[in-house]
Amino acid sequence: MQSFCDFEWIVIDGGSSDGSREFISRHKDAMAWWCSEHDGGIYNAQNKGIEHACGDYLLFLNSGDTLLASDTLDKVFASASDADVIYGDWEERKKYGFRRKCHSPASVNYYFFAIRPICHQAAFIRGSLLKQSPYDESYSICADWAKWVELSKKGCKFQHVPVSVCFYYRDGISYHSVKEKRQEHKRILLDFYPIEFTEVVVALTDKIRHRLKIIQRLVWLASFFLFVLIVLIVWIMIAA
Repeated sequence: MQSFCDFEWIVIDGGSSDGSREFISRHKDAMAWWCSEHDGGIYNAQNKGIEHACGDYLLFLNSGDTLLASDTLDKVFASASDADVIYGDWEERKKYGFRRKCHSPASVNYYFFAIRPICHQAAFIRGSLLKQSPYDESYSICADWAKWVELSKKGCKFQHVPVSVCFYYRDGISYHSVKEKRQEHKRILLDFYPIEFTEVVVALTDKIRHRLKIIQRLVWLASFFLFVLIVLIVWIMIAA
């Protein structure tokens, strides 16, 4: 529960058969609106939520994501803001209990979003903007990234708050569909940026990605040889 009371829960379930519908139904009195039905993907579900939302700002949490603390909303909205997007920091959670604190940049702009997005689950977006222009469902993975570019290009105001907003469960579609995500990133560049700029960014990101792969392989190789060396030393000590 949140100590901040002026908010509404909207729950969109994609027709799950794992007991989610029954759980939601038991807690429906705490929700402003909910549904459990087949949908057209993540952003189709989020657009349903936008349609029924009444709040000034909207935050989207996917399955496995949670607000970080009971006073998170109090901290985010501690002072009045005229920003169109209020974004904070977050903590990543992976399997086996691994956690990592992540920090958003103090400021962002149109060219920042050509390279990377901000954490969608840590960003509060003015509801009126999303009602005027919902998520582009032709993007199956990066519609939120495309939205950041669209809003920044329009001159919308982004404001960072030094608050850890959520636990973000790092096991979603963007981490399992790397090739599709890369393709959609290129499409964002083609849709929103000049062709010359797009060519430079694509060339740079491809080059960086290739070098990171090489470094990753070298690290794994070094780790393997270190493991073998440790095993040999232990074996020699035992044999002696």
